[in-house]
Amino acid sequence: MRAQLSPRRFWFLYAVLFVLFGLIVFQIIQLTWFHQSALLAVAHRQQYLAVETPPLRGPITDRNGKEFVTNLKIPSIYAVPRILSHEERKTLSSELAKILGLEQKRLLEKLKKDKSFVWIKRRVTFEEANKVKKLGNPALGVIDEYKRFYPQGPMLAQVLGFSNVDNQGLDGIELFMDNELRGKPGKRITKRDALGREIKAFEIKALPAIDGNRIVLTIDQRLQYLTEKSLELAFKQWKAKGAWAIVMDPWTGEILAMANQPGFDPNSYDKSTAETKRNRAVTDMYEPGSVFKIVTASGALNEGVITPETKINCENGKWHWGYKVLHDVHPYGILSMTEVIVKSSNIGTVKIGLKLGPTKLQQYIKGFGFGAYTGIDLGGEAPGYTRPPSQWSKTSPYNIPIGQEVMVTALQMVTAISVIANGGYLVKPYIISKIQDSVGVVLKQKKPLIKQKVINAETAATMRKILTQAVEAGTGTKAKIPDIPVAGKTGTAQKVLPGGKGYSHNTFVSSFIGFAPADNPRYAMVVVLDEARPLYYGGTVAAPVFKEVMEAALLTQVQDFQTKRPSIPTPISDHTPSTADLAVAD
Repeated sequence: MRAQLSPRRFWFLYAVLFVLFGLIVFQIIQLTWFHQSALLAVAHRQQYLAVETPPLRGPITDRNGKEFVTNLKIPSIYAVPRILSHEERKTLSSELAKILGLEQKRLLEKLKKDKSFVWIKRRVTFEEANKVKKLGNPALGVIDEYKRFYPQGPMLAQVLGFSNVDNQGLDGIELFMDNELRGKPGKRITKRDALGREIKAFEIKALPAIDGNRIVLTIDQRLQYLTEKSLELAFKQWKAKGAWAIVMDPWTGEILAMANQPGFDPNSYDKSTAETKRNRAVTDMYEPGSVFKIVTASGALNEGVITPETKINCENGKWHWGYKVLHDVHPYGILSMTEVIVKSSNIGTVKIGLKLGPTKLQQYIKGFGFGAYTGIDLGGEAPGYTRPPSQWSKTSPYNIPIGQEVMVTALQMVTAISVIANGGYLVKPYIISKIQDSVGVVLKQKKPLIKQKVINAETAATMRKILTQAVEAGTGTKAKIPDIPVAGKTGTAQKVLPGGKGYSHNTFVSSFIGFAPADNPRYAMVVVLDEARPLYYGGTVAAPVFKEVMEAALLTQVQDFQTKRPSIPTPISDHTPSTADLAVAD
């Protein structure tokens, strides 16, 4: 006898099945329509791995292609926390802490993040990387990164600067040219297996990184080495607070060497102080003292208010002017204008400045580039300081002609002496020669730029002769080089007391500026020592540095240079400057 299904039970089962079927259909619609994108995203995170490929930061080289900055391939450790269980995270953090010398608590925090990529430790040793690989954990990976490396160590360190662990420039050219150097990162997308391990054979998409550009400097590595070694010896010998020097091509404005002491090693920049990292050659302002007399003398000669033979009474070393008493280190009587500069008479120079007059003196100060940025392609440049005659004090007429009450930088001084060396032109200094892409194609190239003509060629020639005598028989004799004529000027400036209340009698800024060969200049150079002791005269502590560098630099180059004299580019203004030409708004 067949069992009978009551209509009531039939319709109940029918309704239940209908509802269940409806729920299934609804769920299918939900999954395939409403939640499709979210579910695909989850599946994508589980099945695919996206790894950013860092670009190679561009190298920095000298003018001859010798590397100052390059890159080293270093392993870094990353993790994929999303595929780890709670227990795995605890175990893994403990193992990694032992291998990498990190705090377990911080590692655990990283591994708890719901991410597909986190850095565990960057730039590890190869031994550490191998130990991590031996763990065999699919959530861990080793990727090669590039660490900035400075093969010359401290050489040119303050100019080059340094970059951080993310290859971001933090100082110097590394910062100034960061956009050109850093390149653009790429990306690599591959599949992962069920255990989360990368299957490199199934790489889906790879966007290659674009490496950074190469920066070629005007610096000559050999000349830089000579300058740094000589400066370092003087810095230590005279127990100076600081020392800096610049070598420049006076015809083009190319910076051939730029040195600072004390120095630091950019390979371990975090162990250095801010004081050692400062590029004093462009950032530090100081009163120049007697080296500034070249401006006063050049302006007076150019305006025709004196001649090299003009006689000046130097008052036997003591002169009452107004309520001020001016002194010379040595007592002189009647001197020619040439002898005033050769012997560096303060009294004689002040009298030359009075003949020139405050307005025209200020115009030549500005014309030589003081009180304004040179425009060099480096960060942190200081503009110096000078003020118009309307703001001069009662002491300014006899302080400013001899280099007091003005502030300059070493870069401005080497640019100023180059005016005399190259025939009267103010050139714009620069240190970046060209920018090349990663395959060597030149993207940008600098060319020499002349800002203006400051003095006429005859004045420049006269000043070259006077400054040659200053080295041959004046205060700069320690800069003499056998068989090579040298032109230069010494300076020993008293430092201003704290609060600006007068001048110190025991702290000095000692300097020397010059060029060689004097009759056909190849190099212009400035050397500055801050608070040298026990001796402090510029001719004693700074001039020998100039001699050592120039003698070595010219040893193999003078003969070639004599046969091919450089020609200065066409100037913006090719006439002798008048008052209007040299006037600059304050």
